[in-house]
Amino acid sequence: MTKSLCRAPSCARQVSGPGPRVCSGCRDAVAGDLALLADLHEACAEALTPGRRPMAERVGGHRPAGIALDDTAVSVRSDVLDALVSWAGMVAAERGTPGPGGRSVPRLVGFLTGQLDWLLGHDAAADFVTEVADLVAAAKAVLEPDPVRRKELGPCGEPGCPHVVLATLRTGRAAEVACAAGHTWSPGRWLLLSRRAAAGSAA
Repeated sequence: MTKSLCRAPSCARQVSGPGPRVCSGCRDAVAGDLALLADLHEACAEALTPGRRPMAERVGGHRPAGIALDDTAVSVRSDVLDALVSWAGMVAAERGTPGPGGRSVPRLVGFLTGQLDWLLGHDAAADFVTEVADLVAAAKAVLEPDPVRRKELGPCGEPGCPHVVLATLRTGRAAEVACAAGHTWSPGRWLLLSRRAAAGSAA
């Protein structure tokens, strides 16, 4: 039986035989992302309307605070619609089948979901999987902004480096500690940075 590697990004699992170009796990993932797009698209619209309750509570598990009308949210909604229209148009043209019959995002998602196995067997399967995942990530970034905090830890200390070391803190992620020149500091060395900073303050 012929085997090949899954074409989804960052996946090295094998796919057996003809048909889908992605493994069953990645198929399930893109199917879930595709189904989520309709809710995310609507959530972006509701978040932009003052006084309306955003659907992100249903999509992401909580209501994000401080969302305001901005170009990013409008752009994401446009990107989602344009991408779905483009993929649906390709499917209808290449398969000679009637399209979804409109530019409604739920209708487009339903149409593409019904054509998913054919799409995942197409040469453009990897592009489809990647684009759907990117659209979901972009919409979630609008609805669930990830605040970034930075804390100055002191001089880098690498020979000849004049830069200051900064700790970059993101919710739910490990801190990244590095200077502008790209010198990184492991957690075990953070205490040394703190001592240097304290010594500098006391001097």
